[in-house]
Amino acid sequence: MESFRIVHYLNQFFGQLGGETAAGAPPQIKPGAIGSGRVLQNELGNGFEIVATALCGDNCFADAPEATADELVGLIAEFRPQLVIAGPAFNSGRYGQSCGMLCAALQDRLGVPAITGMHEENPGVDQFRRRVLIVRTGATARSMAEALRSLAALARRIAAGDAIDRPAEAGCFPHGMKRPVVRDKTAAQRAIDMLLHKLAGQPFATEVSVPRFDRVAPVKLATALSAANVALVTDGGLVVKGNPDRMPNGYCDRFTTIPIGGLERFTTDLVEAHHGGYDTQFVNQDLNRLVPLDAMRELEREGAIGHLHETVYATAGLGMSLTNARKIGREIGARLRNEGVQAVILTST
Repeated sequence: MESFRIVHYLNQFFGQLGGETAAGAPPQIKPGAIGSGRVLQNELGNGFEIVATALCGDNCFADAPEATADELVGLIAEFRPQLVIAGPAFNSGRYGQSCGMLCAALQDRLGVPAITGMHEENPGVDQFRRRVLIVRTGATARSMAEALRSLAALARRIAAGDAIDRPAEAGCFPHGMKRPVVRDKTAAQRAIDMLLHKLAGQPFATEVSVPRFDRVAPVKLATALSAANVALVTDGGLVVKGNPDRMPNGYCDRFTTIPIGGLERFTTDLVEAHHGGYDTQFVNQDLNRLVPLDAMRELEREGAIGHLHETVYATAGLGMSLTNARKIGREIGARLRNEGVQAVILTST
């Protein structure tokens, strides 16, 4: 009996091409299992064979996602897979985006089921959860063994012809689609049962997806605005002309600073917008549309604010994980506090 044919997709790091220096590696495919794929092969067991491993650098995929996905689909099609497994990508934003896009492209163009694994904060989850089965994983490769075990279990169910109608029950992120089902109890009875379990401190599961939001308590201004040191911060990708700090245009894990001492307004010979999530041509015609340095100088002259802080802090918010967003926010906040800033104007896109 012929084994169930699987192609595995990995980025440059897990595919053993190299680290960030190999992030520009072009799409390619090699026979058999590579790297973590060997462990995945063991988890899959008899009757399954990883016939090839598709590889691509994270930067290469991010720079031209549609064209790269097309090329990878062509390479993978030659191995006639019955299933493609991508990753897992954990909390790596670029890797998660590429895994999600490739899985969606394979399903759309080849009709081949494709699954992947990510951490809940990976931006690829929100982008592809409605189209792709994404197994929940830990944030880092420390949970690799568990993640591969979960992917292998899901692969076996797909190979057996199981219909995964409720992804959450299979350890995946829900697709966010509602379907009518028949229950033994009425909604009122189920609600009371859930309430009683909650009051008794017993486990319960709600049937309604409740969004979770961070609650940030507003801080009162310690001094009058007319006497305050006010700073400008943006997630719109403002950088010094030429981007000497090499700040990415998305999926950032860092921020940059722009000195504005003596500047009345931003000009295109000094700064530029470097962001992959919006059309920057209009901002680059007048950078004060993104960060209103000219308007703030007017407020400073009029006495509406005490002083404009002479450093602008900037990052690019596209696809940034919550972990990195919190880290960057804490770092910028700590610097501003040490620099005597009392208020911040945060501009976005």
